[in-house]
Amino acid sequence: MSNYTHFECLSQSDPNVLWNYCPNLGAAIAFAVLFGLVTAAHITQAIMFRKGFCWVIAMSALWQCLGYIFRSLSIWSQATMWSYTAQFILILLAPLWTNAFCYMILGRMIHLFLPGQSVLRFKPRKLALWFVLLDITAFLIQAAGASIASGGPGTSQSSLNNGLHIYMAGIGMQQAFIVAFLALAIRFHYKVLRTPNSSPTNWKALLYAVYTVLTLITIRIIFRMCEYSSGVHGKLLSHEVYPFVLDALPMIVALVIFNVVHPGKTLVGPDSEFQKRSHAEKDAEKRAKIIEKKEKKERKQQLKDGQWQSPVQVKSASEGSTPQRNESYV
Repeated sequence: MSNYTHFECLSQSDPNVLWNYCPNLGAAIAFAVLFGLVTAAHITQAIMFRKGFCWVIAMSALWQCLGYIFRSLSIWSQATMWSYTAQFILILLAPLWTNAFCYMILGRMIHLFLPGQSVLRFKPRKLALWFVLLDITAFLIQAAGASIASGGPGTSQSSLNNGLHIYMAGIGMQQAFIVAFLALAIRFHYKVLRTPNSSPTNWKALLYAVYTVLTLITIRIIFRMCEYSSGVHGKLLSHEVYPFVLDALPMIVALVIFNVVHPGKTLVGPDSEFQKRSHAEKDAEKRAKIIEKKEKKERKQQLKDGQWQSPVQVKSASEGSTPQRNESYV
């Protein structure tokens, strides 16, 4: 029976050791359970509010849950490489799903509360699309770095450090995208406040939830940057309390915030979602853009040749010629 209730940490001198400290199995199991409950709540709310895009935040919670399940397995069997690698990668990458969810929320808020408008020249659909694509870019870079940095005992020190540097570049990019996105969110906030009778009062709660969640992600990014800046044997990497307090805790709070202030409570009605466009509508939009681009090119050439007239000039010329035509009939 004791074999199922007790485990022993490997000595730091053991050639198979994967951890820089003796990890806490109880804490790993506790966070696995908490993230599992949050995952179930988000799946239930996505179905209840009929919000298809909420699979993204459910995926974030699920990756965190699986990460801590694999962490528990890795602690139980500390010489097992696959469970250590799985927990390492899943826990590092899961917050990117939460990031993408914030981007998708703001795009839909602009679409609903500022219909037909843009924010700093970003149309709602394009804003969500571009920032999600940027998030995917950061995701791929971080995944590459994390996979290298999760190498086993036989991996060279230089390879581990290179993996950490790649991962840090990825989270640096992620933070830069967050700052740019916050500028757009603040601009949206300003515009919707100045739009009379534009929205119900509950849009503020959802926007403040986005602000708070991005702040928590920023805290987590700063911690990871500090943690890995000193290499694989730095102080922060040698104490388990730091990733629990500055990574796991902020991320579960972020997920719970979107449970409490769920987008489905604010984004209601047919205009709360991007409508799917038919192939004919997409083709018409492409043709309109081609025509507009061609007209701009022609106007630019006419202006260069001194032949282009503004609409005001054309109207003035037309009005000026009218009396002469009238006089010919007198």
